[in-house]
Amino acid sequence: MKVLKFIGKLIGYILLTILLAIALSYGIIAYQTSRTRINYQDQITEISDEANVDPLLTAAIVKVESDFDNDAHSHQGAQGLMQLLDDTARHSAEVIDMDYYPEKLNDIDYNLKLGVGYYDYLMKYYNNRKLALAAYNGGVGNVDKWIKEGVLDKENPDISKIPFEETRQYVTKVESTYDVYKTFYKDGLPTNSELSDIGQLSYNNFMTFISELLYNIA
Repeated sequence: MKVLKFIGKLIGYILLTILLAIALSYGIIAYQTSRTRINYQDQITEISDEANVDPLLTAAIVKVESDFDNDAHSHQGAQGLMQLLDDTARHSAEVIDMDYYPEKLNDIDYNLKLGVGYYDYLMKYYNNRKLALAAYNGGVGNVDKWIKEGVLDKENPDISKIPFEETRQYVTKVESTYDVYKTFYKDGLPTNSELSDIGQLSYNNFMTFISELLYNIA
């Protein structure tokens, strides 16, 4: 009898632990969904597809750079969704063969084309997403220097070894945001209609998480 009671309690504890884990997971996913501000999905998808860049990655960059605020300005003078400095934007325009108009840096399509084009240029230059992101934030000269000095491995860079704290945090944030987007929005960025109902979107994301979990277990 004591053995049966022990087994019953053990099963109860296991079930309670599972329920708490599910509740905690849902809470985290609901929180992450609620803070996921996404705008300009159509423009991001179209312009990213033209440059063969994953729209989810572009969205992750925009999220970290400006939180989808087209009027964002940094203290260094970076502008627009992808926070482009004048020199960077000018260089990007040359790379993608576009005329450069500094007064248009807050134009959504123009800013995205220059930003996505510049990232694509960096990706082709390094053939590594983490290095491309580090260069997008910290500059090509610095990343080249870190590779030359052996601080970063060109084939498998360790984000934690990036010398600039701002750049290190930037790459980490973009990578983590990209991971979230890839998990929940692998079929494409959510529409404005889906984003208008955060409760339903949170539930959908939770079910996606459960499906992925069960698939990996199986």
